[in-house]
Amino acid sequence: MEKADSSRRASKNQPNALPGLVILAKDVGSLAVNEKQVFSPILKRWHPLAAGLAVATLHACYGNELKQFISGITELTPDAVQVLRAADQLEKDLVQIAVEDSVESEDGGKAIIREMPPYEAEGAIANLVKIWIKTRIDRLKEWVDRNLQQEVCIHYLCFCYQLMIFIGTSLPIRIVADEYFD
Repeated sequence: MEKADSSRRASKNQPNALPGLVILAKDVGSLAVNEKQVFSPILKRWHPLAAGLAVATLHACYGNELKQFISGITELTPDAVQVLRAADQLEKDLVQIAVEDSVESEDGGKAIIREMPPYEAEGAIANLVKIWIKTRIDRLKEWVDRNLQQEVCIHYLCFCYQLMIFIGTSLPIRIVADEYFD
């Protein structure tokens, strides 16, 4: 096993450090390419779809980590988008390797591809965007309602002031305002 490249690892001291799952996705992709080039030609003696099985296994392992991540995210953040995009790219790369490896098989690799359930990263991004938009719309609605309420109060006070001027009363406007807000 190779030593981890510590320069790429996430650190609290680095402002633009990559999230761990982005690094893992890149490492899994590199491992899959290495598997296809180095080990699969040898292992094809015992199994015709050696690279396909290897990438299906890597796909499942990364998928388990990604599911845990997706279940823990509640809002759209740059890190979440970065992880989901990296997962989407990894999935495309792994499926491509599986398809290339199984071109000569009877079913054209359909059995291997069925063993690789999609990550649905784009769907997760879409759901997070919907949640983000709904949150912003709700916040905007609250602001509009608050501003309308303040506007009604201001118009009421202006009306009271003009009415007092018109009828010549000496009641201070503060009394009217206190009665209105109580």
